[in-house]
Amino acid sequence: MDGILLVVSGPAGSGKNTVCERLMSSCKNITRAITTTTRAPRQGEADGKDYHFVSVEEFESAAKRGDFYEWAMVHGRYYGTSKSEILSKLESGKDVILIIDVQGAKAWREIAKKDAAVAKSLRSVFIRPQSLDVVRERMVLRGDEKEDIERRIKTAERELLEEKNFDFAFVSKTKDEDFISLKNIYEQIKKA
Repeated sequence: MDGILLVVSGPAGSGKNTVCERLMSSCKNITRAITTTTRAPRQGEADGKDYHFVSVEEFESAAKRGDFYEWAMVHGRYYGTSKSEILSKLESGKDVILIIDVQGAKAWREIAKKDAAVAKSLRSVFIRPQSLDVVRERMVLRGDEKEDIERRIKTAERELLEEKNFDFAFVSKTKDEDFISLKNIYEQIKKA
């Protein structure tokens, strides 16, 4: 495998999706691994572009077949990354970005311990929000439900303790500063 598997993680509302979308639009060789989920699409999200949206039954069947590198129940919904989604892209020389929660990033570190190809290509980045108040504001602005916000804030408190387990980390500031930080990390990895 010639590609880089770049895991970008951080608490909900840390800005990881926004900064990763910008990185992908500015770098021709980097593409997103599309995660499979049982949650409903948010306004403007498309199946096969933002996520693979499936039923609980479909997800559980795929998990039983061993189709996922990793999967987890997060905020009451299943999320997972299919093996075929990753391998086909890496083998073609594409760099693959995984925009996932901290629990998913931990699972990828475990996968790398057992899979030499993943270990060779895996690099991880943690985006730390300036504060939990900023996280709350971002979730309110994107229209998250009040009970979801409170649950995600409690999760974020635990997730912040995991930063030390990532290869790289930066504090989220403005969208432009976050883009520069992530792009610099990506270029550093490419040169290594």
